[in-house]
Amino acid sequence: MVRLWVLNTLPAHWKRCRDGPTDADAHPERQLGHPWHGIPSGGRAPDPRQLTPGEDLFVVRQTGGVGVSGIWTFENARRVDDQAIVPDVWRDHDGETRDYDWLLYCRGSPEREVEPPMREDFGGSFPFHHSKLTGTGIAMEGADRAAYVEALIDHGISATAERRLRDALEAPATGGTAAADSDPPARTEYTTTRTIRDTKLSTMAKELYDHRCQLCGDRRDRRDGSAYAEAHHVKPLGTPHRGPDTASNLLVLCPNHHADFDYGRVRVDPDSLVVTHAFDDAVDGTFLTVHADHDLDPASLEYHNDRIASF
Repeated sequence: MVRLWVLNTLPAHWKRCRDGPTDADAHPERQLGHPWHGIPSGGRAPDPRQLTPGEDLFVVRQTGGVGVSGIWTFENARRVDDQAIVPDVWRDHDGETRDYDWLLYCRGSPEREVEPPMREDFGGSFPFHHSKLTGTGIAMEGADRAAYVEALIDHGISATAERRLRDALEAPATGGTAAADSDPPARTEYTTTRTIRDTKLSTMAKELYDHRCQLCGDRRDRRDGSAYAEAHHVKPLGTPHRGPDTASNLLVLCPNHHADFDYGRVRVDPDSLVVTHAFDDAVDGTFLTVHADHDLDPASLEYHNDRIASF
């Protein structure tokens, strides 16, 4: 069930929210370069423990009249035990330092950035004032909620974003938000095992494909002009899969199709390399691009296909 939430950020925080974490020592590698959001102590927001990874959508607004600037998919919530992992620009609040309770890691899909942002200056033609949305879930009555989503669609967003927003309209209105620091869970000490990845392999793979997605051919550029792509292990490295950290088990993908692989929306025939996509007609029926110098292991693709069959 797709649920819809509103998150607010100050314009001064937007770039860090949109561009995501960069410190591999402090944040999961999977989240580097992907959007994120912080919930300060005492702030009111969706209860992170009640969010569903890969389903719940965040409509992210810049305050001060800027408007809706992104539509992201929630992926993971993390309690902040060390404030050093929170960006300084977030913690500096009107000259005072504020602490954060949660980090919300997201995917920049279906709309990493709404350009231009949608200003919510609807005037008398709109059935409610945007202040009703501030900082919580979209918990209006059905007609009001639908009107807000329609206004966002009319403003101009991708077909994928429109489809997901309309799916959210089918779900009950989201409400019952709680203070971010309410009812903290019991804490337990534990030891984790982290898989060490060979970053040189992924760098070489991205360079081989000129940072273009092997599925759609898209090449993303950061604002500084540098290329951005993601390396995907077809057979996951972690338990219980124990996939190899080798070039033969890697694909170079854009952020959207990386997420689609992770969530089992894509399969690739190991022999013909024909792509089957659950909803992206632009790539469904096309062929996965494999460079002559890339010895992709068909067994990894077969493992992926068998695995998603059980999703």
